[in-house]
Amino acid sequence: DNELLLAMPIPASRILGSRMAALLLPLLAAVCCGSCITPRLSVAADTDPAAWQQAAEVTIANDDTLARRDLDLFLRCNDRFGEDTLTVHITLLTPDSLRFGEPFLLTLRHDRRTAALASEAVIPYRRRVRFGRTGDYRIRITPARPVRGVESVGIHIKTSEQN
Repeated sequence: DNELLLAMPIPASRILGSRMAALLLPLLAAVCCGSCITPRLSVAADTDPAAWQQAAEVTIANDDTLARRDLDLFLRCNDRFGEDTLTVHITLLTPDSLRFGEPFLLTLRHDRRTAALASEAVIPYRRRVRFGRTGDYRIRITPARPVRGVESVGIHIKTSEQN
């Protein structure tokens, strides 16, 4: 009952085409899906470490109006920074020119490092945020008073783990 199957030769162009498709389809899918959902993003603006007192502005380009995101505020500081608390004013400018502002109190914990290394303080800011419009969202972070030792300030953005 054993039948002998004759193998018909497959043209080389068909083998090469199927291999290319096998390589390109996952790559194309990753590029398309990757543009929709960015699991983690950080945006930052440099400040004057001698005395930060001007608004630092960061821009978040949004193309996903359904995703929920968590926002953390961060400060990169040098050894001259010695604050335990810091009040900043955060202003959000939406793509359709709406403006929202609020004061925000940062409670900071100090990790002592050598003078040559900067430390980063990360403070949770907002959870499950949805940016309802496509376009650029601008966030301005301004200290309530001049602060020494802050080299840059920014926002860490990650996809919310809660649905």
